[in-house]
Amino acid sequence: MSNESKKNILIGVTGSVDITLLPRYLMAIKENINCTLTVLMTPNAELFFPAETLALYADRVIYGEKTAGWSTDKPSRIVADHDLLAVLPATANTLSSVAQGAAPNRLTTVILAANFPVLFFPVMGAIMWEKSAVRRNIQQLWNDGYEVVEPVWHENYDASLQRLVGHPSLPTIEGFIELLKSKLY
Repeated sequence: MSNESKKNILIGVTGSVDITLLPRYLMAIKENINCTLTVLMTPNAELFFPAETLALYADRVIYGEKTAGWSTDKPSRIVADHDLLAVLPATANTLSSVAQGAAPNRLTTVILAANFPVLFFPVMGAIMWEKSAVRRNIQQLWNDGYEVVEPVWHENYDASLQRLVGHPSLPTIEGFIELLKSKLY
């Protein structure tokens, strides 16, 4: 673990099946970076993975869109309390919203208000990744100063299709940690 000053890392989580891999990434962050780790979930992310389970791997989990908790969880407070935001996994829907300047949920509002590095780690189907609209949104994010990390292609067995399919997915945990460190220090 680094002797550098303690950082405040925010992980934005969107609704993707790759959310099931997230605990390994959160554990690696805590093991390798001296930080306070907060997870901010979109409503769609909550459909894939319970916030209570992610709370086992982070110092804090923010979820739900109700304003009752906004005294501590309003977007401006979340931004003020963090040094970096990694959106992991980042769906095409979230990429599109931010590229167009839309804020349909608390995560996208925080992204648009952020004054620190924001990194997107896209995950989606292969055909979707190649669509012109998705490529335009990614280019717009780059133009706006965000970093969209090139996904790693994985082959997984798709039970519904009954065959192996390739798709853009999350980077190696080691590569992810090194990238976060390079943005923090």
